[in-house]
Order: sequence, then C-alpha cells, then structure tokens
Amino acid sequence: MKQNFRKHLRPLAVLAAAAVLLTGCKGVTEEEKAARENGIALLESGDYEGALDQFEALIQDADRVTDFEVDILKYRAEAEYGLKDYEAAAHTYDILSQIDKERAEYGYFAALSLAKAGDPAGAWEKLEQGRALDEDGTAPGFAEAMTAVGEAYLDSGDQERADAVYTELIQSGKAGTSVYNRLAMAEIKAGDYETALSYCETGLALSDRTAVRELKFNQAVCFEHLGQYQKALELFQAYTEEFGSDEAAEHEIAFLKTR
Repeated sequence: MKQNFRKHLRPLAVLAAAAVLLTGCKGVTEEEKAARENGIALLESGDYEGALDQFEALIQDADRVTDFEVDILKYRAEAEYGLKDYEAAAHTYDILSQIDKERAEYGYFAALSLAKAGDPAGAWEKLEQGRALDEDGTAPGFAEAMTAVGEAYLDSGDQERADAVYTELIQSGKAGTSVYNRLAMAEIKAGDYETALSYCETGLALSDRTAVRELKFNQAVCFEHLGQYQKALELFQAYTEEFGSDEAAEHEIAFLKTR
C-alpha cells in the first residue's frame, strides 16, 4: 500500500500569503543550521521520510518566509520526489514559484513531478510555465522535464503528443539516450524496425549512458525482426557479456541459435 506523506504539506495559501514578508537571510541559529545539515545527510543517504520530517520541522512554525525557508523547501521537494510522492513535490515547487523570484526550474521540476505522477496534461502546463521564462531551454530541469512529459504521453497512449515533445527536444540538441530508447520502443511496437534501429544507433552514439543497456537490447531486437539473425545473435551475446545474463536475452539467444 502506498504510504501517504501528504500530511507534510503546508497549505499553499499560508506560504503564498507569507511571501510578502520575504526577507533576506534571517538570523539562523546554530541549531537550525545543524538540523538542516542533518536533513541533507538523511536525504543523501536515501532516508527520504526522515529527511522530510526534518525539513518540515524547520518550517512548520515560520511566520514569514526568508531565504532559509526557501532553501529548506527546495530540499523538501527533493525528499518528496525521492519518496515518489510526486504530487506533493509538484505542490512544493508551486509554493516555491510563488514565494521566490520567478525561476524556470520550478516549472520544470513541477512538470517532471506531475509527469511521474501520470498527469501529462498537468505536466505540460507546468512545462509551459517554465519555458515562458526560459526560451532557450537552458535552465536546470528542462531536458529532464521534456523527457518525462514525452514518456507520460506515451504511457497514456498519446503517441502524437509524445512525438511532438520528443521532436522538439531532439531539435534542441538536449535529447538523451532514454528519449531515443522510448522512441525506438514505440517504433518496435508499431512494427517499423528500420526506424527503430535508427533511433537505437543515434542514441548509442551519444555520450549520455543512461539507457545504453536498453538501447543495445532493442538494437538486437530490431535486427532479429529484420531477419538478420546472425547479427542479432552477435548483439545479444555481446549484450550478455557486457551487462550479464538475463532471462529475456537468454531466450532470444536460444531462439536465434535455431535459425
């Protein structure tokens, strides 16, 4: 059962109203500094719930928003994202976009969070908010948000919107291996193995190594479906040598050895 971490959310209206009181750096006590460092350590260790509790304790009694609270909210959003409470993370980024200066990355990270939550329409809206402040797509989170939004559209069955997002990302020069892998998978599903193979090869030529394993597997699949069985066998064998054996690869190898 999914745990409910939304008890940690402060009402948006409370912090938004406090934005008018945003000051520079208040006098942060040594105790508060130590608590923040402890929260960061918990976050980095993967104890996201412990980190979230720590960050929430630091802001729950705040009657004004200072740079310190803004900093804590950023870490809180990371903890919520780590807990896969993506709607909560998006909510926190919405708070940040209202109480801090306008920053494109808040829109992008909210878009990323909503895309992970399976809400491509909501994610697109946040993505557009970010892009309104970042015409060149140079702010942090742009490529990650675009990639996630495209994936969310694919998962929802909206191939046309996914293609539009991915095309724009590719044209920006910021598409990573995961984008080309998802495009290849979509073309394999559609039965267009030549196009899928071209996506695999383009992705494998990138320096980004995020989805190399998946791309190499799908590359071999494409050659198999194109009837180039020896080439596919060689690629699956190279795949197992590089990444280790798995059931899917061994099944393909066994099949190809009979061809």
